Amino acid sequence: MFVSQHSQPPTQSLVELIQLCGGTVSKTVRQAGICIGRYSGRRPEGSRILSEQWVLDSVTHLKQLSYDDYALE
Repeated sequence: MFVSQHSQPPTQSLVELIQLCGGTVSKTVRQAGICIGRYSGRRPEGSRILSEQWVLDSVTHLKQLSYDDYALE
């Protein structure tokens, strides 16, 4: 997944949290199927933009939650 530079909590905090929980973070949105936080640049067709809350709620529930309630588009 890719974490937007405009995310709140800050990007580095989310990246560390994702990695501590076993997730993989990409340096570019082209390499990722999921973008966390608002992103207005070009992205691959079929990729998803999810709110930062999805990461936080997934960690809280100790499982990957459905994307449906967290889509930003």
